[in-house]
Amino acid sequence: MEQWKMSVITGVALIILALLFSFVKGSISIWMGIVIVLGVIDIIIGILRKKKEGI
Repeated sequence: MEQWKMSVITGVALIILALLFSFVKGSISIWMGIVIVLGVIDIIIGILRKKKEGI
């Protein structure tokens, strides 16, 4: 699988897991917030890699 696809899939998985654990726990902690931010950053990096490959 291409590197950018793996990066986007990993980012989405991080966000889903963080939201799931936050929902189960009943509140969002600073660590879950950090995981969500890291997931978003991973998705952005994957999109940038795709654009870089397209050039």
